[in-house]
Amino acid sequence: MIEITAEVRAAIDKAAGDMELAGDEYIEPADGLIHCKKCHGSRQTVVPRFGGSGYFMPRCLCQQKAQEERKAMEEQRERMERIKRRKAQGLQDRYLYDYTFANDNGQNPVMEKAHAYVEHWKEAYRNNTGLLLFGDVGTGKSFFAGCIANALLDRDVPILMTNFPSILNRLTGVFAEKGRPLSPAWTITACLSLTI
Repeated sequence: MIEITAEVRAAIDKAAGDMELAGDEYIEPADGLIHCKKCHGSRQTVVPRFGGSGYFMPRCLCQQKAQEERKAMEEQRERMERIKRRKAQGLQDRYLYDYTFANDNGQNPVMEKAHAYVEHWKEAYRNNTGLLLFGDVGTGKSFFAGCIANALLDRDVPILMTNFPSILNRLTGVFAEKGRPLSPAWTITACLSLTI
């Protein structure tokens, strides 16, 4: 910090005249600088500048904390927006949004495997380990997969959840001739070529 001379005081007064004080600031009569009403720390200080005098406004402690809180809230908001976009892109049907561990009734003991898969996701991803879900219609395969997908989306992991009928419908649209439905033989061929 440099000595406040008449020349420096004139520069401070000129700068203060051009500046509007925030609601939580005041000018300290002892040094003529802006201070924080909350912590009474200096928000302005005079520092040497090459070739003349000058000043800058450092952050006081309460301003730093408020800025850190604002930054954390903004990062959280951006993260939530990113997750929302990923859910919209990755979950093809809106009903899948309700397929969460919180909505599980706890009656299927295999659901522990889904929890374990999510908990060890980084390791599974690194080792290229997946899950194969099979069973009769109505046994909960989609719910099981949806719980995993939603839990990973909440961890900011990009997910695309689809099912075999959706894949077939897309292939039907790609390979069908105009105005003519795709025959079952073509559907099977397309599926086999997809799985190979």
